[in-house]
Amino acid sequence: MSFLHLWPIYVGVGAAALPLAVHWLTRPRPARLPISTLRFVREVVNQRRARNRLRDFLVLLARTAAILLLAAAIARPIGGERALAERESAGSTSRVILLDVSQSMAAGSHGVQNFERARSRAAEYLAYRPGLRANLIQAGAGARGVFDSPSVNLSALHNELAASRVRPERLNLNAAISAAAAELAGTPADARRELVVVSDFQRSNWTGVDFSALPEDTHIEMESVALADAADNLAVLRVGCQGRAVAGQEVRLEVEVGNFSPNARPVEVEVTLGDSAYRLQGPCPAQSTTTLSQEIVLQSVGWQSGEARLVGVEDQLAADNVRSWVLEVRPPPTYALVTRQAPNEAGSSFYVERALAPVLRPDQPRQIRVVRLLPSAMDDESLAGAELIVLDRPGKLGAEALRRLSNLLRRGRALLYFAAEPVDAVNLQGLGDAAGTNLQMPVRFAPPTVGHARRNLFLASMRSDQSPFTVFGDELASAVGSLRFAGGLTSQRQDGALAEDLLASYSDQSAAIVITASGAGTLAVWNVDLEKSNLASSPAFVPLVGELTERLLGRARIRAAVFSGEPLATYLSPEAGSRAELTLSGPPGVSPAAIGELVDERLGVLWRTPHVGPPGIYKALRGGTTQFAVASEIPPEESDLRPLAPGLLKGRLSGGRPIHFHQDAPGTEEGGDWWTWLVVGCVACLLVELVLLRGSRA
Repeated sequence: MSFLHLWPIYVGVGAAALPLAVHWLTRPRPARLPISTLRFVREVVNQRRARNRLRDFLVLLARTAAILLLAAAIARPIGGERALAERESAGSTSRVILLDVSQSMAAGSHGVQNFERARSRAAEYLAYRPGLRANLIQAGAGARGVFDSPSVNLSALHNELAASRVRPERLNLNAAISAAAAELAGTPADARRELVVVSDFQRSNWTGVDFSALPEDTHIEMESVALADAADNLAVLRVGCQGRAVAGQEVRLEVEVGNFSPNARPVEVEVTLGDSAYRLQGPCPAQSTTTLSQEIVLQSVGWQSGEARLVGVEDQLAADNVRSWVLEVRPPPTYALVTRQAPNEAGSSFYVERALAPVLRPDQPRQIRVVRLLPSAMDDESLAGAELIVLDRPGKLGAEALRRLSNLLRRGRALLYFAAEPVDAVNLQGLGDAAGTNLQMPVRFAPPTVGHARRNLFLASMRSDQSPFTVFGDELASAVGSLRFAGGLTSQRQDGALAEDLLASYSDQSAAIVITASGAGTLAVWNVDLEKSNLASSPAFVPLVGELTERLLGRARIRAAVFSGEPLATYLSPEAGSRAELTLSGPPGVSPAAIGELVDERLGVLWRTPHVGPPGIYKALRGGTTQFAVASEIPPEESDLRPLAPGLLKGRLSGGRPIHFHQDAPGTEEGGDWWTWLVVGCVACLLVELVLLRGSRA
């Protein structure tokens, strides 16, 4: 057993001598009495002297024990194993203190954050002693030490520690471990190496810890400030719309709420977007998530921003009860149909155009606009307003056209290619070459061999759980069972590509439908000759094309979440304008470095910053109008406050290294509640003394 504070032990040992001195100075002195019958008096005196000696010894023992027990209680005993990073040890020591500043450290109870306790724990390891060199690393999305290596300037470390704050970021643990390892590796060989980690050891961050980068002789001390009771936290984890948001059309608003508490909770979320507000309600099971949804109709076109906020919630982490979000509401879509066929020609492009923009009723105007383009007229200006580019019998495409299509794919555009002619195989190969590693199709298309005509094919395998086949539900087999295909291309599987990108295959094992991501965009290849197949005249053709385009456009509009403190690199849409016309803005008080900069690149205007600022809305403006927007968010995993079990850290995750784990939370000190029992023992000793003294007077 060791003690948290040693000075009470020294004071207690010195104070234990006081009862001895009092007993020595107050011992009874012999007195002469003129009594004749001394024999009887001597017997009484001897009997009383024996009783007094026993009483005095017990009183002395009780007093001394009370003083020692009180001193031990003030010293706060710590049971279990001895700490590996000794705060008061002598000798040359290089100590790196890794302080967790991620968002979860803002949790707390009774108005006291975990981070405040973490700072006081870290300060104890920065107390001056000869031979100590130390450094402080604040670990969030990034990890940067106060100095490049451990230093004797402990006062500067104390000042930096006092100024440190929680950041709305997740903990990049392995980056922090690597930074600490680099500093410890550069210390003198004769110095003792110590790593002190002060954290809440949130399981979502710590399950992947890897200590292998540290020098073998590093002593690892874990100081936990996690709350002892079960974490009770609700959070808005995600907010957005399912699919594309088109003005005047219904779209599904979805809000994902996490309940990281031991009991099921009813939740209510208020969502604002522009001038509109919505209320979503529902139950959320314990230690689980739920998605609340509502169908809404958006009228205004353009970029809109808002937030989702939990209503009537008090929990351990208030920062994740609100989440900002942005949404681009598009006008009715415009598709570009690139074909060399004439508009009135009864060919495959005629069927494709009717399937892309069907007329449900004669009196209803088309909500989708299809612009036909000759391959020679395909340029950046003609393709700028098209959300979907469809190619059907385009003929041989030049290198410049393929490069343009590849760049649009990488920047988030969707591309649908109906492959029917042998030259289409050449175009697809050229598109793959232009895209490089960004485009990895699961198959390689090739013209059919001479003398092996492709005819009377049918769909032999389909991913019925994925779009576009999900539109038919249980009627899929009957809907496509009568379809017969002819013409098109052969295909061969490619090693290393995703097999999930192949959605359907024909009876000759060739690919029918392939959907592959390319950069931020998506390429779909439908290997079908509509002029030789009965697909175009089938009732299944329009639903299949509609579902396929919805999947392409929905994926094209989905952008990766932007998390605070992490890098941002995204291309603006071509219609946003040139870099000279645009300015960037962010939440009030955010530095220009956190907002980022615009850079002209070959693929377009790139918005980049190494560290996104705090949560809020960031915009690219042209003439005061938002051309592009992103919402910086708190990473969802920071909302699950449950700590990792200490046994995992000292066992399976330690990699065989000795690790000492100490938890600094009420009721969790190593050694349990021993100090309270020591106080009880002190009081008991005083009561025993009182009983002995009163009993001797009776």
